[in-house]
Amino acid sequence: MFRKNRKYFYYSEKKLRFEEIKFFKLKVFSFIVSGIILLMSLILSGNYLIYDFFNLGFDRINKLVDENHSLQTELTSLTDRIKQLKSDLEKVNSIGDNFRLLVDLPKLEKDGLKVGVGGSIINFDTRNLSKPTSNAVSQLQNLTDELTREISQQKESYRNIVEKYKYNQKLFSAVPALKPMDGYYAANGFGIRMHPVLGMFRVHEGLDIINDVGTSVFATGDGTIEFAGHSGGGYGIVVVINHSFGYQSMYAHLSKVFVQQGVKIKRGDLIAKSGRSGLVSGPHLHYEVVYKGVKQNPVDYFLDDVSAKEYLRNFAQR
Repeated sequence: MFRKNRKYFYYSEKKLRFEEIKFFKLKVFSFIVSGIILLMSLILSGNYLIYDFFNLGFDRINKLVDENHSLQTELTSLTDRIKQLKSDLEKVNSIGDNFRLLVDLPKLEKDGLKVGVGGSIINFDTRNLSKPTSNAVSQLQNLTDELTREISQQKESYRNIVEKYKYNQKLFSAVPALKPMDGYYAANGFGIRMHPVLGMFRVHEGLDIINDVGTSVFATGDGTIEFAGHSGGGYGIVVVINHSFGYQSMYAHLSKVFVQQGVKIKRGDLIAKSGRSGLVSGPHLHYEVVYKGVKQNPVDYFLDDVSAKEYLRNFAQR
């Protein structure tokens, strides 16, 4: 036996009769749902405006919004500081290049300085900070990594500059650049010439500086005495200095020696007295410069014909 659907009626004063209420259950359900929604809205509004009775987290949301705004401000400030650091670093790069040229090092490759990943500091757009999906923090991290790499490279570059400077200081001190003894010489005395004693053309592999016996002879560069004494040949008494870096110098026809083998000397140190020992026609100093085993014209190495006494007086730092 089936139960018939109930019908609901109301009395119509206009028609003076009972009228059926159409869709009664649906209307009642809609009324109840609307009432519940309205009631929940009133409760939530009161919870938000007065006090978070139900602990729904509105306070935390507000705090997070405030913290997000503060974070955006700090990120913007940090970006400006990074840009300024980038500008300062570029100035350091320029100064570093000048230093590298001074010590005879090539400039750093510009592409080598652009070692960052994930964007450029100059092109960083702070407007991205306000976007919910912004990866601003990640971008800033990449930019700081870029600065860190550039600073590390510049530190390495300056270490290279200091090392090259120290190397150059030793090299320049070792180059036989002084005129070893007072006296006059012929600028074309190096090369093929007539031997004054043998009367035949021979290669003259050094320079003859003419002066009296007993004239002071000075070391032309820093180094170590490799030999000091009689050569057993036409050069007579000689001193040979190993300057390192491929340089050697020899001082021949001496009358007296003041140094011993193995002793370290400085440019301008007194090492001997000139004489006429060996195969000579008169008193003079025979002076040779050797670079990597090849005899050089000593005149090409003279520092504007600066004498040892002038060097010690004006240039040497002891």
